Amino acid sequence: MSRVIRNATAWAVVSLLALSSAHAQNNKALTVAQIVPLSGPLANVGKEISQISEAVIAEHNRTAGAVRLNLKTLDDGNNADQSAQLAQGVANEAVALLSCFGTTGCLAQQKVSEAWQLPLIGPIAGAATLRGPNAKHTFAVRASAAQEVQRLLGFVSAMGLTRVGVAVQDDGFGRAYAAELDKLQAGFPQLQVKRLVFDPKGSDYQPLIQGLRAGKPHALILLANASHSTALLNAWKAQDNLPFVLNLAGQANALFAGRMQGYTGTAAFVTVVPSPWESRTPLQRDYQRLAQEAKLPPSYLGFEAFINARLLTQAVQKAQASNARDLHKHLEAQRNLDLGGYTVSYADRRLGSTFTDLSLLRKDGSFKH
Repeated sequence: MSRVIRNATAWAVVSLLALSSAHAQNNKALTVAQIVPLSGPLANVGKEISQISEAVIAEHNRTAGAVRLNLKTLDDGNNADQSAQLAQGVANEAVALLSCFGTTGCLAQQKVSEAWQLPLIGPIAGAATLRGPNAKHTFAVRASAAQEVQRLLGFVSAMGLTRVGVAVQDDGFGRAYAAELDKLQAGFPQLQVKRLVFDPKGSDYQPLIQGLRAGKPHALILLANASHSTALLNAWKAQDNLPFVLNLAGQANALFAGRMQGYTGTAAFVTVVPSPWESRTPLQRDYQRLAQEAKLPPSYLGFEAFINARLLTQAVQKAQASNARDLHKHLEAQRNLDLGGYTVSYADRRLGSTFTDLSLLRKDGSFKH
């Protein structure tokens, strides 16, 4: 074989190897980390988030072509230090952090996100520090805690319920919502608000109930989780009729409904997503189809995690992102992005969605918008 032919053959082999390597590189799955509580009291929450996220990403991978995703789900046990440590451990390989849960985990992961310039997409928490221009690498989807409280106060005011009792869970979760209440209360001068706190580590609700009942409230706003909310309400109704009860989005779940089975009063919940049982929008229909395929019952939490994962997969696909920088650049340019009946925006103040709605708990344990 002549030297020319040998050289040509060698260059052909090198070129094929280079093309093959480039093709393999382009088809390499991008890692997305999801750090949620898979153990402890909130394990059911983390598992539901994880299951619907896996279903969304699996569907994306079936149709995405070259830009595939690998979801790495890790358990933080709802512990801030563990959440931060896990986020730090995946920061050098992940293109994004997805759907952290609660103030505890999300604030811990946000610190890592900012340090590594890694997009934190869809924190399932309403804290003010997770949104706005200072949250440079956080892309919140749900409405903020302030918008939840604003919706509840607006509803109470519109209904003419002037005396309002507020029960605050005395931890980071409850205090974050109470801080927003303090800011918004001046805008509703007609409301007489009596606010009391309780220790979430205890189970004696009697001082709280007595203090709130003394104000003869027309409405009761609970800035507390589902477990404490239902325990408090059951203790209250054992002594007296409950006033109109209003709850945060995180309490609109099967735990609350199950523990209040047969409740004949009126309980309303602010929600940060549309009804997961109705099918008026493409996003609702897509969620219901995927939830059914994954054999998951529809829920507000599941729908929220679905929307977060849908935003991620759509952004990765449209940007043809290959790294965190590409993904960040694409997301921060989005203004009034319609995901199928649910709009998010990041180009101005990085607020995500401002959607809130109200849902009523019916006697059979179902929710009605």
